[in-house]
Amino acid sequence: MTALSGRTAGLDRVVRFGDVRYDFHVRHGHSAWDDLRARLAGLDADRFVVIADAGLPDAMVAAAELALSSVAPTLVLSAEADETRKHLAALDRLAEQALKSGITRRSVVVALGGGVIGNVAGLLAALLFRGIRLVHLPTTLLGMSDSVLSLKQAVNSRCGKNHLGTFHAPVLVWNNLDFLETLPADEIRSALCEMIKNVLGIVPERYDEVASLLRTDGRYTPEVLTRFIDLCVDAKTAVMREDHTEKHEALVLEYGHTTGHAAELLTGGRLRHGYAIGIGMLAAARMSRELGLLDLSDELAHRRLLELNGAPTRLPAELGTDAVLDVVRLDNKRGYVPGRSGALDFILLEALGRAHRPGGKLITQVDEDTVRLGIESVLSDHYALVGA
Repeated sequence: MTALSGRTAGLDRVVRFGDVRYDFHVRHGHSAWDDLRARLAGLDADRFVVIADAGLPDAMVAAAELALSSVAPTLVLSAEADETRKHLAALDRLAEQALKSGITRRSVVVALGGGVIGNVAGLLAALLFRGIRLVHLPTTLLGMSDSVLSLKQAVNSRCGKNHLGTFHAPVLVWNNLDFLETLPADEIRSALCEMIKNVLGIVPERYDEVASLLRTDGRYTPEVLTRFIDLCVDAKTAVMREDHTEKHEALVLEYGHTTGHAAELLTGGRLRHGYAIGIGMLAAARMSRELGLLDLSDELAHRRLLELNGAPTRLPAELGTDAVLDVVRLDNKRGYVPGRSGALDFILLEALGRAHRPGGKLITQVDEDTVRLGIESVLSDHYALVGA
């Protein structure tokens, strides 16, 4: 469980990506729900349709429903926060229920859950009537610090992760740190792997600060959690300010995701998203060192933060190199640059905070032998061999 003190935690920001802007708030404590009701009233919605994680505590869903229904009629629809069920069939079911409830262009879709629910609700909002308003009420630290700071909304295809989607901005993100009280420590540690990615790839000047704050037990005060969330807002807006579709500068946010997404998919989500991305970063760092881009100290800097966070640094033993490679070959970053036989597309670093840019692009085409070496390094105790 995350330790939350009785002190007040708050953050008020306007997130700006090009012409896109939305309000982003962090709250904690008894007055938080009053704050949400006031903000929802300003939307002048005729109906709220809540897509709620089926695994949330009943009391949490009831509290959110009470706040929303005091502003406008509210329908709560349940969805499984499961990568294997994040598909078009689930989206179609939710759309049918929403339409039969009387949803209109003045209605608002509300995502109550983590990243999977945020993606499903976000794509539903984008498709209904070619786009209606979206509000995020993230219930996980990963949602608060990462997924709601992206405009990408997607579901999975039968071939891989997030192949079917579009871009759709929320009108409001409202984070209640009280939601995190029900989360196991593993959820907190997993989420912080994405923050570590931001430090390694975008804001390395925050490395020592983050290293001093990370705890292997995953227990943090609201003030520290707010600080972590604020860091993620800073990092993501820095690279997305002129690239809200994440196709140019913001591709650095995909660091670690190529191998990570493959591992996440192959384990059916049993390997938590952030953990998968952390291990994916280690694989990418090993490839970068093999290619002469990163030195050993930079590679080990990746591992240090993950260990301070209490995160795993190896893939599950049941995964094999060939299985991971097969999924990597179908990664959704294909096509940013012309394909090359025998090579796979990766985001790599040439120094902490500096992405490698062959030909001015953030995509590095890595030969399959080097990719295999990177994957094998996180299937074995590679760091014991390099004296870590």
